[in-house]
Amino acid sequence: MVKTAKKKKPKRKKIVLTEQQKEQNLQRKEIRDLMLNIGFSRFSKIDGKNFVYDGRTSELDDLFYLENILVIMEYTIGDPSSHLLNKKIFYDKVNSDKLKFIDFLLEGNAFSSLKTSFEENILNNYSKREIQLVIVYASKKKIGDEHRNLVQNVCYLDYSIVKYFQVISKIIKKSAKYEFFDFLKLDFDKIGESIKRSSLTPTEQFQGHILPEERSCFQAGFKIVTFYMDANALLKRAYVLRNDGWRNFGNVELYQRLLISKKIKAMRKYLHEQSRVFVNNIIVTLSSKHIKLYDKDKNLLTVDSSGCIKEADTKAQPALIEIENKPNIIGIIDGQHRSYAYHEGDDVYEETIQKLRTIQNLLVTGILYPENITTEARLRFEAKLFLEINATQQGASSSLKQTIENILNPNSSTAIAKHIITKLNESGPLLDKFEEHWYESDKIKTASIISFGLKPLIKFSGSDSLFKLWNNSQKEKLLEKEFNDQLLNEYKEFCVNEIRNLLIGFSANITKENWAISRKNSTAILSVTTINGLINCLRFLIENNKTGDSNYYRKCFEKISGFNFKSFKSSQYRKMGESIYKECFIE
Repeated sequence: MVKTAKKKKPKRKKIVLTEQQKEQNLQRKEIRDLMLNIGFSRFSKIDGKNFVYDGRTSELDDLFYLENILVIMEYTIGDPSSHLLNKKIFYDKVNSDKLKFIDFLLEGNAFSSLKTSFEENILNNYSKREIQLVIVYASKKKIGDEHRNLVQNVCYLDYSIVKYFQVISKIIKKSAKYEFFDFLKLDFDKIGESIKRSSLTPTEQFQGHILPEERSCFQAGFKIVTFYMDANALLKRAYVLRNDGWRNFGNVELYQRLLISKKIKAMRKYLHEQSRVFVNNIIVTLSSKHIKLYDKDKNLLTVDSSGCIKEADTKAQPALIEIENKPNIIGIIDGQHRSYAYHEGDDVYEETIQKLRTIQNLLVTGILYPENITTEARLRFEAKLFLEINATQQGASSSLKQTIENILNPNSSTAIAKHIITKLNESGPLLDKFEEHWYESDKIKTASIISFGLKPLIKFSGSDSLFKLWNNSQKEKLLEKEFNDQLLNEYKEFCVNEIRNLLIGFSANITKENWAISRKNSTAILSVTTINGLINCLRFLIENNKTGDSNYYRKCFEKISGFNFKSFKSSQYRKMGESIYKECFIE
């Protein structure tokens, strides 16, 4: 019998992805992996389906859930401004009646496969009214403040925040969820089993001691409390103000480093093999809003807004420390690796550490601030303490010390200049043009702009300084030793506005192709040299009383079209500034 030859199946044609498609896929993978590490799950067969909701056509990119939290995730790698505004109407409709949208998801034809999975994973444990729905907008490019302010009630997952949580969640896995909840602006009392409680915010009590100012030599109102707390209780409440994190205190830099994976792994190995607690104390800060103190007889100690305890003993005294069971209320100054070694992980050590998390007690030394202290003063105090603890350690880099020095001396020209760079990078013509994070190697570096451009421009003396131009009768107070945070913030804001007005007028006369970073194409003009040249031009304008608003600059810079930016070397900032000034402002 002759065998018939089998027909060969035609080979599938390999799909070649464009660079844009590759970037889109990478963004989705990064965020999906991040959400998985934190503990979220993803509903399948959601993305790419068009639907009409309340008269508005839209689509969902992704839908994640954890307990009773439902996250609508939107991805974009292009210019977010127009894309975001197109989404505004849909987002407003969802946020105005979240329960109605949940009903639409479950009952509409567009998501017929969703209902069974939704009921099994969420509705079996929570009612629809208990679901916490959040819209998260993930843009690869930076979104300006003007657009964020137009589209509210949305969490903006900037790429820098993605990279931050990506690093943190890879190391401490599900223990990163408490910080992520804070980022999502979720009330912990409404998450998971907490939403079912009928009681007020629960608390836990810990045995410890109060060390008054007389025994610590801290300034009046600063109390030191020491107590033992199990690792699980600390991790639920802890946060760290890391310098690459998402928290923003506006006028104050953050300095703590990211967690080091190798160090965490070594500590978890130690805990697994030795089953012994770390003997060093964890140094933290505590807010008086979330803590109550009781004496040895369990009488409540009344602490006034200045931090003073009525009829307090001047000696160290035993106390009962009652702390609310809420996340992100205990700030770790020193000891983040020892604390997060107990994280909820998925490695070979987790079975052992899971038992140790609630058994082993860590010695915590807490600084209790007076209620009336300003945020700036509190962060300066923490920074000084951190520097004192870490200055002699091998790991304390010069850049870390410089950052802390800027916090301790906010009136310094370096500190003011760094703040201006940050603000210029947030909105206006230089939106997202400066290098801010460790992975942004393709953006404009700022060290030379701070040193040779901004510092001479914002100094507190001279006829070519913005300080001279600033019309504030109180400005001389900035020269005094005593910090005046409000006045300093007003000067910073003035500097940002004056520089931005110049940039708006200048960029209006530059083509979009040329208003790009010069390393990327030959016709682009944006570089350290150009920016420093413009800053030096502003110094000439101040000195010769020729400053104005953005419309004035727009008109004057109409003469800039033939200017040869490429003819100036990297060190010729002053020469370029003078040439621009003569070209555009001298008739």
